[in-house]
Amino acid sequence: MPRLPSHRPPAPDATPRCKHFGTCGGCSLLDQPIAWQLADKVAACERLLAPSLGDVRIDSTTPDRSPRHYRTRLLYPVRADRGGLPIVGIYEFRSHHVVRVEECQTQDVWLTDFGRAMEDVLRKLQLQPFVPGNGRGMVKAIWARLASGTGEICAGIVTRPGAFPQAQEFADAAMKTAEAVPKGRQGRHLVGIVHSISERDDEFLLGDRHMPLRGRDHVIDRRDGLVFKISAGSFYQVHAGAGGLLYGPTMALCGDVRGKTVVDGYGGVGAFGLRLAKAGAASVTIVEDNAAACRDAEHNIKANELTNVTVVAQPFGSVRLPERPDLLLVDPPRSGLGDKGIARALAARPERIVYVACAADSLARDVAQLAANGYRLQAVRLCDLFPHTEHVELVAMLTRT
Repeated sequence: MPRLPSHRPPAPDATPRCKHFGTCGGCSLLDQPIAWQLADKVAACERLLAPSLGDVRIDSTTPDRSPRHYRTRLLYPVRADRGGLPIVGIYEFRSHHVVRVEECQTQDVWLTDFGRAMEDVLRKLQLQPFVPGNGRGMVKAIWARLASGTGEICAGIVTRPGAFPQAQEFADAAMKTAEAVPKGRQGRHLVGIVHSISERDDEFLLGDRHMPLRGRDHVIDRRDGLVFKISAGSFYQVHAGAGGLLYGPTMALCGDVRGKTVVDGYGGVGAFGLRLAKAGAASVTIVEDNAAACRDAEHNIKANELTNVTVVAQPFGSVRLPERPDLLLVDPPRSGLGDKGIARALAARPERIVYVACAADSLARDVAQLAANGYRLQAVRLCDLFPHTEHVELVAMLTRT
């Protein structure tokens, strides 16, 4: 995001410091006070959304202090050093060179310590780093996910397809390594080791298939009086404070849903849908095409004893939605709804649309299309789930005119 000093309020606190800042690509705004970061993000988003905003201003809340150690997801690429030994860390800014991370101001401390220790595990087992494009090597990444509400952690390795004879040795070593990492005041406990397999022959680090090696292939989180199962292949927000930053404000924009018909598009494991059901919605339809997330959502519905929630395992752009729901909530990927998603939303004719977006340009495009077809933008909020980076999360509410 471009920086606009004229919009910046006084800085409320000192900025964090990190020895890797300026080299590591994990964050780009750590040297900026959080109030400046938010003011710049809001200003940039208002310019993008200007054709649809009218008199609406983008709302946001500046925290009292700069957020630190909020990230609950570790994904470290594995690359070879000059001697061919594996290096584990974070990519340099706009590069595929890996920085060995000794500290991190945005990631949970336990995860950082665990990730750093896993380099020794890979070296002791003589596991070869994957080399994109030529089929050499095996290991693409090390990953871990923390459920901050319970302290449960699931971790694993991402490899290319093929035999992985050291799988059990890796699992044993990873469990032993986790036991040696200080648990801190919050408490952290590893509940499973997973082997993820990536079918792609490039730098993409996420796995397509997931096989448990030790323990569980999922974590259990507890938030807002609800329990959530999150499997290795399912999406879940990475900010430990997402409840107050995203879910609370989004629920406020949804309004009173008691007795209402609700559709949760791109619903994942049910993070929004279950909250809406708990808030009193008469019926909630979760639309999701990721198989792992659908299984998790079904499990979560039963675990929370919610009888008014249905999961539809289809892409949002091709599903037949209930006609004229009171509320349509959508949380699409960075590419946004696109033409098919817009067409589905318009065909359903919901009274209210709440749009959760992780890309401001996609939101601006889609809101303009919705506004041109009978919807009016009523409110927008910036939810700073990615402080110290240029990424944004926005929530917009539109009503049918």
